[in-house]
Amino acid sequence: MKTYAVTVDGFGDKIYTAVTPGKARAEAWRDFTSAFECTFREFLNISAVRRCGAPADDGYAYVRRNYGVPVKVGQTVKIINEGRISGTTGVVVYPGESTAYVHVACDGYDGPLRVHPMSIEIISGGGQ
Repeated sequence: MKTYAVTVDGFGDKIYTAVTPGKARAEAWRDFTSAFECTFREFLNISAVRRCGAPADDGYAYVRRNYGVPVKVGQTVKIINEGRISGTTGVVVYPGESTAYVHVACDGYDGPLRVHPMSIEIISGGGQ
């Protein structure tokens, strides 16, 4: 998973975590069309996507403050107590502007899995 900035004419950058730039742009289009009517073809003409790093505000302040889980982008974690995905390991990725869930990129999945903060076990890593 990589972090991409998607810019739409008249709006600032919005950060997405995705496998490819196209998937990041498609996610941005879904967000955009929740407020504006626009075909994907029209969206391609008014948007741009570029690779970027995760912002300094990593989006996990709420999780650290309310759950006491010291999660950071880049950490390797094991998912526990989450049904069929329990035992899966992955890397914590940028969740967006803020979240109450931890977003974990795992092999075999197209996008990050949203996991409850109490359902991760930090294995290693972290920092940006």
